[in-house]
Amino acid sequence: MQAVKNKNFQAFMRLDRTKYSGNYIVMIDGKVRFFGKDIKKMLLKARKKYPGKTPLVAKIPKEQVMVLILVI
Repeated sequence: MQAVKNKNFQAFMRLDRTKYSGNYIVMIDGKVRFFGKDIKKMLLKARKKYPGKTPLVAKIPKEQVMVLILVI
């Protein structure tokens, strides 16, 4: 489980966020699997398509801001 979280987190830190500006992203296995405005729909799709996987969910801001991520 910890390795998956690290994989998602490391991929998020390397991600070119410009194309996801203003949207939520759902990362699974180190890849952006879904992005958009409706996080609820995306999480439902993620649970259905990737059962048992732990996603990383983040809101990508429209402007340059500091983003703090809590990994539990």
